[in-house]
Amino acid sequence: MSVPIAPADWRFLILAFTSLLAIVNPLSAAPLFVAMTGEYDAPRRAATLRRAIVTGVAVLVAFGLAGTYILWFFGITTPAFQIAGGIIFFGIGWDMLEARRSHGKATQEEEAEGAGREDVGIIPLGLPSLAGPGAITTVIALMSEANDRLVRQMFVYVAIFAVMLVCWAALAAAPFLMRRLGHTGLNVFTRIMGLLVMVIGAQFVINGVSSVARLIMRHR
Repeated sequence: MSVPIAPADWRFLILAFTSLLAIVNPLSAAPLFVAMTGEYDAPRRAATLRRAIVTGVAVLVAFGLAGTYILWFFGITTPAFQIAGGIIFFGIGWDMLEARRSHGKATQEEEAEGAGREDVGIIPLGLPSLAGPGAITTVIALMSEANDRLVRQMFVYVAIFAVMLVCWAALAAAPFLMRRLGHTGLNVFTRIMGLLVMVIGAQFVINGVSSVARLIMRHR
């Protein structure tokens, strides 16, 4: 039996893809990937990239599956998470507008520790560079926005795989992009993504506050 897909569901898919892509921002991971794999030969660099992508997918899918149970376990309502998530997105977006390394990504200490690892694909490239706190929060917030609608929940996973495919392509082309765009070009792109993240964060806060307001009005 086919599941009916309403126009609002397609809009939710676009929201899921764009919000997750903006938070992950694969180009922001390009300098880290190039720095950590600069001395690798092509097969080893490709294998490292595969491990990073697989790690990112596994972590985000796991939190997508467990996110609603995490909220239930701690007694967190969907509007509360939407408001908190929106505030977090706003902070991440502000850092991106300033072209600063967001706390939703790997910190300098984590990058330095990861540089000494034999396999950097899992840590710090996969986690937390691709699947960091910001991306995890986004997935949980999107699952809460899905409102128990199966097609929207499936669209969250579609968005995760689509964004990780974009990350794969972007990081595979990272050496070329670094040569062509340079740090200035990457910073410009990061600022654009930061503005989008801030807008998405504001919308999440609006949705959460609206839900609380409707709940209050119903009980008056």
